[in-house]
Order: sequence, then structure tokens, then C-alpha cells
Amino acid sequence: MAQKQRVVITGLGAVAPNGIGKEAFWESLIQGRSGIRRITHFDASQFPCQIAGEVADFQPTSYINHQEVKRMSRVSQFAVSAAKMALDDAGLEVTTANARKVGICFGTNAGKMETYEEHPRFLDRGVRAIHPTVMFELSPHGVSSHVAIELGASGVCASVSTGCTAGLDALNWGYLQLSSGRATAMVVGGAEALLSPFAFGSVCASGVLSKRNDAPQEASRPFELHRDGMVLSEGAGAVVLETMSQAMERDARIYGEVLGCITVRDGAELFRCDLSGSDMARVMEIALYQARVPKSCIDYINAHALGLHDYDMAETNAIKAVFGAQAYHIPVSSLKSIIGHPFAAASALQVVASCLTLQCGIIPPTINYDTPDPCCDLDYVPHSARRARVRTVLVHAHGMGGTDSAVVLRKWNPALESPWS
Repeated sequence: MAQKQRVVITGLGAVAPNGIGKEAFWESLIQGRSGIRRITHFDASQFPCQIAGEVADFQPTSYINHQEVKRMSRVSQFAVSAAKMALDDAGLEVTTANARKVGICFGTNAGKMETYEEHPRFLDRGVRAIHPTVMFELSPHGVSSHVAIELGASGVCASVSTGCTAGLDALNWGYLQLSSGRATAMVVGGAEALLSPFAFGSVCASGVLSKRNDAPQEASRPFELHRDGMVLSEGAGAVVLETMSQAMERDARIYGEVLGCITVRDGAELFRCDLSGSDMARVMEIALYQARVPKSCIDYINAHALGLHDYDMAETNAIKAVFGAQAYHIPVSSLKSIIGHPFAAASALQVVASCLTLQCGIIPPTINYDTPDPCCDLDYVPHSARRARVRTVLVHAHGMGGTDSAVVLRKWNPALESPWS
């Protein structure tokens, strides 16, 4: 049996409401600067929620040829841009010699949502009103395909559409390709662009969005007593995964090692979650077991927490169930307090942030944590970033419908042996 390949992260890319590029994204996170504003993409006055995390000042032609930009949906533009940033950050060039060993996997839950706004034209003019490329752009797989084409990668290529966990699930799929020797590098991530009237209205109709329209930057309040819902946002996160042997051979900068990642589905309801947190606890336990990491070694938890009352409580209870008394001594924070919730892109951006935490020794804060909730009583790194010695991070994501995913990342140290040795 072939020896399992070790997998490391060598490149990061971010397109987010609080900043474009890993430097701007990270600086905004550690400063606790919210990216939530009143919606400008369209007239949201008819909706009970009128705020979101829009990606402002995004210029796709900075990363993509003008002609290709015209053919791509906004979500594909986000994904391609983040992927190119990550590849450039990794210092990895895709050539004819290695293209077949470079794979792609992106998570997204919808393709070109802007198309739905054109439905009245279809009703009026019929099939003549439909652009020939709409079929491709509506498919979630169009995102991964655009990334592969733009990067020139001709290795394994897949897409995942698993709700809010899709970014982590794309990483999991890429990790499996590398650890089994099917590729030497993978560009993986998540992207979402749901800020069009129909898509936004669909989420609004579910009743999960905050209505703090007069104070947008204070609206996303994970774990806080007065939280009243999540804030929808858009963006993309991408990472370059490589086999340890290739990364070391080319003397690449390594942000961290992927020790274990897993996804499970235990939920029995589409919108309700088990308040005990037992389902979430199970995926954390499996990820830790797979990574061969003692619970005492987890220095930080990058949480899913999105500001929904029951889900934040369930995640808190899950952490307590897994770590016991130690749970009160592990810093936990939620990026969604700053960037909102860009669905599939959220967990990919959590990985980007966690890699930067490993590199810089700084834990991003949970902002807007003004009044503690007695049911959410852990250390959520309130208000301000914190310097800390962080060597191992647990990243958790949860999707409505009961899908849970987790990944364990370790600060790169060539002196440390593989946990599977």
C-alpha cells in the first residue's frame, strides 16, 4: 500500500466584503472593521432586511481578461480572482509539464443568480431572450470550470454544492486527491454571489436575516444575547494545497499542514438544529481522531457562528461536549461578525484566516459582542484581536439541513513527524 502523502497549504486568496487580497482581508479582520453596509447592488427597500456584505470596488479585469469577464457570472469572477491570488501567493506556475497534476475543486451553491432577474424578458420574448451561455453559467460546476480554464489546470476537477460547508468540503476533496497521490497540487475554495433581488429575497423570505437596517455594522452578532439573525454576504476564498514533498522541493512558504478533514450529515431537519450540539460535536471528534491530535493541543477554534440563536447555542454546546472543562480556555471567534455570511465562501475564508493566524500568532475578534448570552459562555475573543501562541486550529462549518464539516490545521514545523507515522 502506498504511503499516505502529507498535505500542506502554500497559497491564499481572498475576495471579501472587508477587503480584496489576503493582506487587506487580514488587516480588516484583526482591526475588527466590519464589511457590512446598506445594499447598493439593487433597490432593497421592499425587503425587511436591507443590509449585506457587498464586495466593494471589485475590478475583475485586474485578474481576468476583459473579454472573459463579459462571459463570466459574478460568482465565477470572484472564484477565478481568488484562485489566481492564491496561486500567485504560492509562487506556483502551471505549465504544460505539470498541468495534469494540478487539480481544481470549488464549492458554490448557485451559479449566475443574476439570470433570474431576466425571467420577465423570457416570458415576453421566449427562448430568443436567453443568452447561449446561460445554461453553463447557471450550473455550480461552471465556477470550477472557469477556474481550471483560467489557470490552465487540466488535472482532476470537481465541484461541491453542500451549502455553507462547501468551502471546507472542497478542501476535503482536494486533500483526498493529494494524500492518495492523484495530484501534486490542488487549488480549492468556495465562492458565492447571492446579492441579486431574487436570490436575496429567497434568503430574506426564510426569516433568518437580521433586521438591524439602521446599524449595519452592528448587525452581525454571533454568540451575543441580542442577536437577531445573520447577514448575507458575497465573496470567495481560495487556498493552494500541495504535497509536502513538492512544496519542500521547491522551497515554498508553507502556512500550515492539513492534518484531518471530514464532513458528515446527521441532521433530521432542514432549518432546525439539535440544541445539544451532539451532531456538531460528532464531526469535531472525528476530525480530531483523523488528525491524531489530542484535544489538549487545540489552541483556537474558528467557528461557524453566524448569529442565529439556536445555531450559535448548539455550536457552543458542541465545543463543551468535545473539550469538557478545557472548552472555557480555548479562544473561539467568528469571522461572520465582520464579513457576514457568504455561504460556500465562508468556510473557505475561515481557512484563509486560520492560516494567517498560524503564521502571525493573532486571533481575529468576534465584534459586536456587547451583552454575553448566558447560554453562550465561552471565550469568544470579544471586540479586539488577541496575540497568542497558536500551533493547531480547528475550523468548523455547519449547513442548514444538518451537514457539518471540520478541518484540523497545524502550524508548519518540518521537525514534526506525520501524525500517521
